[in-house]
Amino acid sequence: MFHKTEIIQIHELSVQLTWKSNVRMMRVRVLPPDGIIRATAPRWTSRKAVIEFLSERYEWMQKAVQKVQSRPRPTSLNYSEGEQVLLFGTPYTLHIQTVLSKEKAHVSLDASSITLHLEPEASREKRAALLQTFYKERLSMVVAVYMNDYQTKLNCAPIPFRILRRKSVWGTYNVRNRSIIFNLALAQAPLECVQYVVLHEMTHQYVHAHNAEFYQRMSALMPDWKQRRKALKAMVM
Repeated sequence: MFHKTEIIQIHELSVQLTWKSNVRMMRVRVLPPDGIIRATAPRWTSRKAVIEFLSERYEWMQKAVQKVQSRPRPTSLNYSEGEQVLLFGTPYTLHIQTVLSKEKAHVSLDASSITLHLEPEASREKRAALLQTFYKERLSMVVAVYMNDYQTKLNCAPIPFRILRRKSVWGTYNVRNRSIIFNLALAQAPLECVQYVVLHEMTHQYVHAHNAEFYQRMSALMPDWKQRRKALKAMVM
């Protein structure tokens, strides 16, 4: 697979451009939290055409960078007693409780708190890993429910999925393998945003590009998808 990267300068903006053999159109994105600009172009695209494409979008890129960089940065968690954590958009108080003798580390949930049950000497990394495992389990259950529902509505075969940590995308549909990867950070997003990402990625099995047909299909099953996307974009991964 052809893959070549270079930095293109558009006035004061530096764009990381990648030519690829497996893409059909030019695309540019501004990534949180630092506002890094990345663009992709088909292998056959000339450098002149790329510069014209990016120059036409200069004002949009400039505003998008400012918007991304102005977002509040997430506070680094110590995974300590009393901290606030999110589960599907709802804040919970984090509690740390020592496990009983021979009891395995686990997580419990009630109406207002999430409790990590583990050994007293557990490091920050172990506490973080336990919470991430809990997030993965909960997100997997929610995604499975939404996917089963849309498989019926779309009249399609089941699509395998995985939950992984990602830095810049909420979901990815793999055309070749016909599978989906969902970002683990979705466990902290409101349920309506999770549902939006599920439908978005499942729609890509029919339309690979973000074009009029793609959004028509989205609107047919989720008329308020724009509001959900806006809420998701306000989140910092």
